Amino acid sequence: MNILFYTYGKVHSTKGGTERTTISVASGLTRNYGCKCFSLYEIQAGTKMEDCFTAEFQWTVTSNWADNISFIRKLVIENHIDFIVNQGTFIYVKHFKAAVKGLSCRIIFAHHFEPGWETRFMSFHQLLFHPGRMKSIIDFARWTKRLIFFPYQRIKYLRDLPKVYYEAYQYADRVILLSQEFIRQYQSFGRFNDSRKFSIIPNALSFNEYLPEEDLDKKRQIVLIVSRLDEKQKRLTLALAIWKRIKQHSAAKEWQLNIVGHGQDLKLYKHTIQKEGIPNVQLLGRQNPVPYYKEASIFFMTSKSEAWGLTLTEAQQFGVVPIAFNTYASLLDIITNGEDGIIITEGDIDAYVNNTLKLMQDSSMRKKIALQGILNCRRFAQDLVAEKWWNILNKLHTTLYSEI
Repeated sequence: MNILFYTYGKVHSTKGGTERTTISVASGLTRNYGCKCFSLYEIQAGTKMEDCFTAEFQWTVTSNWADNISFIRKLVIENHIDFIVNQGTFIYVKHFKAAVKGLSCRIIFAHHFEPGWETRFMSFHQLLFHPGRMKSIIDFARWTKRLIFFPYQRIKYLRDLPKVYYEAYQYADRVILLSQEFIRQYQSFGRFNDSRKFSIIPNALSFNEYLPEEDLDKKRQIVLIVSRLDEKQKRLTLALAIWKRIKQHSAAKEWQLNIVGHGQDLKLYKHTIQKEGIPNVQLLGRQNPVPYYKEASIFFMTSKSEAWGLTLTEAQQFGVVPIAFNTYASLLDIITNGEDGIIITEGDIDAYVNNTLKLMQDSSMRKKIALQGILNCRRFAQDLVAEKWWNILNKLHTTLYSEI
C-alpha cells in the first residue's frame, strides 16, 4: 500500500506536532505493514528526507488549479498512490479529490486542531505586532492594506469558515479527528449532522522509548516547557508570571525553568524575563527535547488551545509530571487529574502555583505520578496508533465509506 502524506512544510522531527505525528504514523505503517510512504510539501526546510519516506516531492502551488490538479494526478499515477493523507489543509481536499477522479486512490483528511480553533487566533493584535518580513516599500504597503481591511476580512473569514469545514468533510473519503469530543464540535462548526466519515485516532507518542523507573531517582529540580514561542496560542508570558510567583517561595529556591523551542515571540520573552526580573529561566532555542525531558521533573503547559498536546505525552513517557490548564477537550484523553498529571481550571493561577509547589516539596508524590504517566501513555504507542490507521486504510481500500 502506497501512501502520500501532504504537509504544508517539509516534514522533519524537530518542527511541530503535525510533522512529528506524520513521522510516527509513517514509520509505524512502514515498519509493521510494509507500506511505502511518500511526502508532499510546499515549504522547503533544508533538512534531509526522513527515513520513514520512500521519496519526497516539493509542490509549487500556482493560481492555475488545472495545473495543480494535473501535477497531483501525475504524482499519484507514477507512484501508484493508494491514499493521499491531507494533514490539515481544508481547501485542498476537493482539489485532491478532483486529481484522483477515476482512480482507486482515496482521500483522507486529518484535522490536527480543535475544531473551530481558528476563530480564536485571527486577531488584529497578531497582524499589527507580527507583520512578518518586510523587505521593501511594497511589503509595507501590503501590510498596511491588510491592517485597513482586517475587520472586513475577519468577518468574511468567519462567515466562510463553516463552509470550508463542511466541504472538507464532503469531499474526503474519511476524516480523522483526535478526540471523540471533537466530532460534535466539528459538526456544530460545519453546520451538518452526518458522522459516518469520522474516525478517531489520537496522536502517537513521538518517541519509541520510555524512561526506566530507576531513572526517576536521577531527576533534577527542573521545570520544563517544550513549545513553539507563539504567545497567542502558547501564552508563555502566563507561564513566566506563574514561575515568578513560584520563585517567591523558599521551596522553589533551587529550581530552574528551562524553555526549549523557537518562534516569533523570542524577543517578547527575553524582554519579559529581563523587565520583570524573573529568576532562573533559560531560553534554550530549538533542541532535541529528549535530553531535557530526561532530566526535568515537572512540565508546564499554559496553552490557550491545543488539538492534542503532543508535548504532554512526550513528558509522560519520560517521567515528567505535566501540569496544564483545562482549555481543550482532548486534554482529558491524555491526563487523568492527580493520577498521571495535574489539570488546572482555566484562569486559576493560584491553583497552578500551589500544585507546582506541592510537587516540588513532595518527591514521593511526584515520583508516583511520573511513574503512572510512563505506564498510561503507552496506550498511545506508535505501533498501536499505526494499527488504528492500518485498520481504516485497509477497510477504505476495499469498501465505500458508507459500508465501513
